[in-house]
Amino acid sequence: MSEHDLSKTQVSRRQLLKALGSLAAGATFLPILSACGSPSAPASPTAAPGAAAPTKAAAPAAQPAASGQQETITFVNWVSAEEGTRDQMKTVIDAFQKANPNIKVDVKPIPVSDVPNQVTIMATGGNPPDISQLQGDAVISIAASGFLEPVDSLIPKALLDDLPQNIYDSAGLWQGKHYAVPWAPCENGMWYNKSLMKQAGLDPTKPPTTIDELNSFVSQAKGKLPKETIMLQLDTTNRTIGLYDLWPFMMAFNDGVPPVDAQGKISVNTPGMAAFGEWIRAQIKNGNTLPGKMFGEFRPMMAQNQLLFGFDLTATKGIMQSLNKSLTDQQIYDTWGMAPYPAGKNGKHYSADVNHCLVIFQGSKHKEAAMKLAEFLVNSDEAIKNYILPVGYAPMTKSALQRFPDIGKNPIVKSFMETVMPTVVPLPYGPNYNAMSDAIMSSVQEMITTDKAIADILANAESRLKQVYK
Repeated sequence: MSEHDLSKTQVSRRQLLKALGSLAAGATFLPILSACGSPSAPASPTAAPGAAAPTKAAAPAAQPAASGQQETITFVNWVSAEEGTRDQMKTVIDAFQKANPNIKVDVKPIPVSDVPNQVTIMATGGNPPDISQLQGDAVISIAASGFLEPVDSLIPKALLDDLPQNIYDSAGLWQGKHYAVPWAPCENGMWYNKSLMKQAGLDPTKPPTTIDELNSFVSQAKGKLPKETIMLQLDTTNRTIGLYDLWPFMMAFNDGVPPVDAQGKISVNTPGMAAFGEWIRAQIKNGNTLPGKMFGEFRPMMAQNQLLFGFDLTATKGIMQSLNKSLTDQQIYDTWGMAPYPAGKNGKHYSADVNHCLVIFQGSKHKEAAMKLAEFLVNSDEAIKNYILPVGYAPMTKSALQRFPDIGKNPIVKSFMETVMPTVVPLPYGPNYNAMSDAIMSSVQEMITTDKAIADILANAESRLKQVYK
């Protein structure tokens, strides 16, 4: 499972017209093997600077199938395009069609990096999919374009009551309406290496709960662990992925105030963010982490027992096993634990929302059938048993812990569900998300590569952000 930096993905009017011409000529989507696990950047809801915005086609009215009549729904997703997951997804889709013989699912496998642009092109051309897999950042941008149907009136009450409210809101809340059903939680939690903690003289049953404790543990461990050991997995790259990896630390230092909120309120030039800047600079200068590394590049070190504290998703377990074939489940459970990101002075923990979501298109003629598929993918026993758990994700619904007691045998997933999912907070997704991310993460780059005063760096970031949100 590799990472993709999709923060530059956009759709201009010229690209749309060119792609629509190709579709009209009979072009088909070819599934290309690609790896999941990193958020896709949103397809831009506006055209390139100076160009007219794409005009969406008029939406046809939803037409529920008559009793006994079969209807076909199109499902765009990248899971079916990936070698490691396509068979699991086929099993789930087959089970859905067996349980719902009046609904046929036409699966459209598209690589993760291409999904936002492709569904935007399809919707602009008046031929949207009925349902699609998207990452949270793409959800809001495509919703802002007017292509998505709010799910508030479609989602069954039983499913709504079973979803964590904070994640349901974070996944697709835009201008007071929800546009997505969260499917697979991909938020990061803190992986702590129990064997290295013990070797360093730390209590392996007590991971750091605050940033002060984290600093103290790292300081104690550095003199006692092998030189090749990396203390912290921190992604400082100028990417949207780097932003969500560091967002929980920014909020912790900033007393729970996001650097930018969903309304565009800027809180980046603050004492809290200055403290974050000094802290992240110190981690590089003291050799506690590797500068300029994507967080996925730390995973081989995790697989070789050379990382003390990681910040990654639950599916990292399977990634470690793919990198080190000798690792058994029990060895990973004996070596690693899962906990929330360390808290700041306010005592609260945060994890940035990064979910695989399911969205229904406003132009779909089969919205009710599409929601049936969404509910099945999120909460059916077949989907949880055959896709969610084998891939290494935690189930999204609260009832899954009772329905699948074997989850308790995977302490990573169990702890994630119990301690990390309640800490999820939204990122300020929307049309300005990429520009906002660039302003903040380029500032982080300055913090770790120069000796420029942190105050000056933050003042410049604030100035740039004011231009973004003017």
